[in-house]
Amino acid sequence: MTINRQLAALYVMAACILGCKQPTVIKIEEKKRCVPPETDTMIAASDTVEPIQIASWQLFERFDGKYALETGMLEKEPLKTRISQLLGKEEVAFTERFDVTPPVEVEGPILYNQGCRRHYCGTDEAAIAVDMNRDLVYVGISVNGIVKLYGEKHDSTYPQKLLRWKQKFPLN
Repeated sequence: MTINRQLAALYVMAACILGCKQPTVIKIEEKKRCVPPETDTMIAASDTVEPIQIASWQLFERFDGKYALETGMLEKEPLKTRISQLLGKEEVAFTERFDVTPPVEVEGPILYNQGCRRHYCGTDEAAIAVDMNRDLVYVGISVNGIVKLYGEKHDSTYPQKLLRWKQKFPLN
């Protein structure tokens, strides 16, 4: 960590020094004499850390006991984008099935809700589960009683609530 601070200080000092100098005028003849280096001598350090941004689900914890439609839960980021990326063309089928919903449930790290198309409950339904600790979104869609489950990063360790929801359909 001290090396990082020293490098940062070095960069700041170099920027100050270079920023204060008058621009030099190079003649065209001198430019022609400059030869670029043949190879890149920069070697990537093995200790380079690439940060991964993890979505904050703190806002969604407040939806416990409230209805998804009244809170606009499915339209809030990052959930809206994540559902769209996970489902692609199936997103329309998913959102159609959130016409009638019970209140959102938050139990431990899992946010869960389910819904159905009005007059088609029992056959055309959808469910969503978010593992807020692992930052993963899972979706289940039932079309005419046939269920398909989706998990981000191709994760098939579905939350128990989603698996119980799937079991209520006799064709699965």
